[in-house]
Amino acid sequence: MTLSTELKRAFPDHFRVLILDNEVTVGAFVADPPFPWARLTADDGTYRVAPGHPTILSAAQADHEKLNWDTVSNDAICAALAGLDDSVELVAFGNNAAQGLPLARALPAALRKTKGVVIFGRSLPEQTRYEALGYARFCRRDALIDLFGKAGGRPLALAFINTIGHNERNYHAPWNG
Repeated sequence: MTLSTELKRAFPDHFRVLILDNEVTVGAFVADPPFPWARLTADDGTYRVAPGHPTILSAAQADHEKLNWDTVSNDAICAALAGLDDSVELVAFGNNAAQGLPLARALPAALRKTKGVVIFGRSLPEQTRYEALGYARFCRRDALIDLFGKAGGRPLALAFINTIGHNERNYHAPWNG
């Protein structure tokens, strides 16, 4: 089963947004009312909807997601992205100090300009590198929801793949100021 097929199965008749980012950023995608949400994890190299998902992305769910230490494999993510088709309406790559560049390269070139968006925290010094790959949309994480206005009347659904692996040695508790 491809990533596109898995997302169509989980969210039929939805405007599907795939977000590839660090799990501690999930709170940036909470909205009122909340969106349907699925975390995708690798199962033998194939991304599937995680147990307990889809669910609704509330603030409490976002806090829970920050603590998921998914096994991260750039090779598996890149393979899944290479087979993505246009049934996913938007693919958002978290830059994360340029860690998103290899993943952004894996999205088929034909989809980059129309389906791709690069998201970031405060700034994007690597923007010209993404532009050279064919990306034309860039925004802060907290502004991504503004791009969803083009959902064409269909309900929005978010899918998320964690792109930075954390464990007991490199874990950092998200600061809640």
